[in-house]
Amino acid sequence: MIYLVLLATLAVGFYATTTMSSQVSRNERNLADLRMAADSGMKFIRYQLGAIILPYGTNTSNLLSNTATALASALNGTPNMGGSTVAVSNGTIYLPSASTWIAVDPTAQTKFRAAITQSGNNLLVTVHASGPTAAAVRGIQLQYQTTPFSMVGLSSITMRGSAYTDSYDATKGPYVQSAAHHSGSIASNGNILLTNLVKVDGAARCGPGMATTLQNSATVTGLNGPLPAAVSFPSATLPATYTDLGDVNMSSGTVSIAGGVYLIHNLTLSGTATVNWTGPTTLYIASSYNVSQTAAINTYQNLPANRTLRFLPTCSTATWSGTNICVGELYAPNTDFTISGSVELFGRITARSLNNTSTGGMHSDESMAPCGAGGLMVVQGSYLEVP
Repeated sequence: MIYLVLLATLAVGFYATTTMSSQVSRNERNLADLRMAADSGMKFIRYQLGAIILPYGTNTSNLLSNTATALASALNGTPNMGGSTVAVSNGTIYLPSASTWIAVDPTAQTKFRAAITQSGNNLLVTVHASGPTAAAVRGIQLQYQTTPFSMVGLSSITMRGSAYTDSYDATKGPYVQSAAHHSGSIASNGNILLTNLVKVDGAARCGPGMATTLQNSATVTGLNGPLPAAVSFPSATLPATYTDLGDVNMSSGTVSIAGGVYLIHNLTLSGTATVNWTGPTTLYIASSYNVSQTAAINTYQNLPANRTLRFLPTCSTATWSGTNICVGELYAPNTDFTISGSVELFGRITARSLNNTSTGGMHSDESMAPCGAGGLMVVQGSYLEVP
């Protein structure tokens, strides 16, 4: 009798242990399925946000609505939306909706949905995954920031030699090549030709129906594919109030000019000429632009946001060569730009066409105010687990 009692007790213990192990295994499997579903959902959203192109003029006030419009164009009518449409509802974009889900694995009954809100200049993406039971939910969150293209050549882009792009954040200190970021993206409505040792540390987006050609050892580290639609940039126009500086032609000497809004008809800087801007500046170029040799232009506080050159439609060509540096934005949608030598850009450039053979690098400043015509990228270090 004693042995029977002992055997029965052991049997009950074995049963309880087996049952507990089975329950623990099932819970761990459910948690693994939830992790996979949440991660799959975030990868899906990351792909969609990386592929869209925000229109010119996107800023803090219209970032969320412009994002919704771009996502709607890509997602509405697809099976993942289940008949829902992308829209902003009470300050939030829901994918597919506030109450429905996108299935990841119908067998395991795992699914996800996403909510996109705005936090300052960034978008906050929260993905929740659900399992077979409503109580099993996992949430993760990432922030996304706008990423304007470092180089835009509306009709074409050609990069040769060892020309390259990358990015940095000017508000966090000077550019350091070994710590450069990977948002040096380029775009064109036409074809893109990259040859020799060219490196685009970011995306390369040619126009719809066009091609990006990589020759020799040229590389693109990010997305290499066509734009979903052609991008457009309005022509620069003179404001109501500005100071007319006439023609500026310098080959030596130093001049310091207060910040403001100026018009220059023909700008020629060469030799050892030095221009110091002592405040935020916007320059309008009317007819010609030629900067060469070691001419130095010093931007206020060395921040690209403090200096913008806007080329009027009457300036059809521009040349930039030598060993000099441009800190600021070159906005020239009606101008064919030729860049050579070892010049460096800290900011961004938009032109009608771009022919770049400079070895100095085009370094996009991620901290510049959004101008649109770019995509969205993850803010490093923003990953969070949420309820």
